[in-house]
Amino acid sequence: MKGKIAYIVADLEGSTGAWTKAHTLLATPEWQEARVELTRDLNAAAGALFERGVKGVVVKDFHRTGYNLIPAYLDRRVKLVSGYYTGPAVGYGKLYGADFALFVGLHAAGGNEKGFLAHTLTSRIAEILVNGKRICESELFATVLSAFRVPLAFFSGCPAACQEVKGRMNWVVTCAIPKDPLVYQNRNKREEFILQSREGLRQSILEIPTVEGLPLFAMKPPFDCRVIFQEEAEARKMNAWGFPQEGRIIRFHAEEFLEMYENLLKIAYFPRLAYTLRYLVIPLTRVVWRIQSLKHL
Repeated sequence: MKGKIAYIVADLEGSTGAWTKAHTLLATPEWQEARVELTRDLNAAAGALFERGVKGVVVKDFHRTGYNLIPAYLDRRVKLVSGYYTGPAVGYGKLYGADFALFVGLHAAGGNEKGFLAHTLTSRIAEILVNGKRICESELFATVLSAFRVPLAFFSGCPAACQEVKGRMNWVVTCAIPKDPLVYQNRNKREEFILQSREGLRQSILEIPTVEGLPLFAMKPPFDCRVIFQEEAEARKMNAWGFPQEGRIIRFHAEEFLEMYENLLKIAYFPRLAYTLRYLVIPLTRVVWRIQSLKHL
């Protein structure tokens, strides 16, 4: 890792401080606790990376608004990227010369009943099937990075999420963060568990054998997609794009990954007008979300 630049994608569900859905929702007291712990998780991860000799660490906040981390608490050697961007890398923006990636605190795919708060893109969607197989966000995110020659080296999240990623990218080092409600109910046990899990996260990163020559994971075209919503009414509402629809299921075909990914983002998040104006809307949302995050510090 010596002399390399590490790029960390950070999510909240699979972090050490998220134990309930309330921990993942903006402005709740539980979210305040979880964002502190996520920031500490990332400090531990960054510390391990600097110990391994990396030249730089970039952290991309990838949960909901993209404004969850607390900059004042973050290791000052780390470059923080908040909010979302249309490019160069979709969602990420600039990659700042990244040589390899780590996914810290992510979750399992929608439809994985063993996963903690499992979903893909949004909880409104029950499951996304591509060529008949359930996909997880890590596959999408890793494929975006692969176009920029940035391989995935590490993943942490709930045990089910780790199992998913290991099944798709067997070279990735994983670190499981269990979500035991009995631990959460006992404050002393919870605090001890968080510290132990964070140390496990740090040790797992120290034990990554190499980042040289890692494979690039990329989903292979063509793509036959089925987006299955929780509710038929939600599917109708989000299908302003006119894709074929049968009840809760929206279908489409794509020949290229970016076409598929953009279609998924449209269905998950964007009304037509907002998508048309996304080069104006997305920067504006960054301003709004940043102000909102500062209100809750």
